[in-house]
Amino acid sequence: MRLTKKWWFVIVVLPVIGLCVKAGFWQLDRAQQKEQLIERLTVGESQLSTPSDLLMVNPDSATYRVTLPVMIDHDSVFYLDNRIQDRVAGYEVFAEASTRDGGLRLLVNLGWVPGSLTRDRLPKIAVPDQFQLAALWVPMTESYLMSDAFAETVDGRLRVQSLRAVATDGVLPGVFLASGLLTRDALGPKPRLGPETHYGYAVQWFLLAMVLAGLSTYVFRRGLSHG
Repeated sequence: MRLTKKWWFVIVVLPVIGLCVKAGFWQLDRAQQKEQLIERLTVGESQLSTPSDLLMVNPDSATYRVTLPVMIDHDSVFYLDNRIQDRVAGYEVFAEASTRDGGLRLLVNLGWVPGSLTRDRLPKIAVPDQFQLAALWVPMTESYLMSDAFAETVDGRLRVQSLRAVATDGVLPGVFLASGLLTRDALGPKPRLGPETHYGYAVQWFLLAMVLAGLSTYVFRRGLSHG
């Protein structure tokens, strides 16, 4: 009977050890992805201030600082859900804008606003029709595209869960993170959890696997000695 219990224990624990090891390597992979994203979002020295400058943007490069006059399309405003700042759930508010000559269209992240008390309302914003856009251009990363949009109309406005299939054709690549338009600027695609957090989780999973492996060895040898 003791020998049977021993084998049942080993049969159950070995797959769990494998899952712990797999989870540890997954966390290491996520940490490397976050490091690559942070490196990609490193602010470059280039300053863009004319529509022709925007045409020189490389979507795969680092970020750029942008300053130029634009006109906002208020009908294009939408709210990206579940964006957290200082442990407060809220929205990043997006809209399409165009250069003064109307030749280029941009996807602008206007900033961050806290969520309303109920899900059936969206916070209201006030942005002028025309303004001097001071922004940071960032590439469109997986942080904005991790799920389907699941677009829904709430309180007469559009709420989405990601930017996938939301931005219309014809806008320039990437996102312009505006500064000073709303109460708070958006964090953009910056990772919510840094690489160090994932490394910490990886260590925990590997330690758990080691503890289970040690316990399995103890039970196995004890079973043999009493068999």
